[in-house]
Amino acid sequence: MPPVGKPLFLTPEELAGALRVSPETVRRWLRTGEVAGQRVGRLWRVPWEEGVRLLGNEEKLLEALKGVRR
Repeated sequence: MPPVGKPLFLTPEELAGALRVSPETVRRWLRTGEVAGQRVGRLWRVPWEEGVRLLGNEEKLLEALKGVRR
C-alpha cells in the first residue's frame, strides 16, 4: 500500500518518466501484460505497487517521480 498522501495509481506518463522510457513503451508493456495495470475507459492506470516492483523499492520510485511532471 502506498504511503499516506501518495497516489494509488500512476499514469503511463508518470511511470515512463520514472523509468526513462517513452509512454508508448509503457502502454505496450501494459497491453502485453509485462506490466500490471488496469484500463479505466480508454486510459491505463498502473498500481503504485507495480511501480515499486519495477523500480526496486518505494524510495527509488519516490525519487524518480520527483523529476516527473504530474
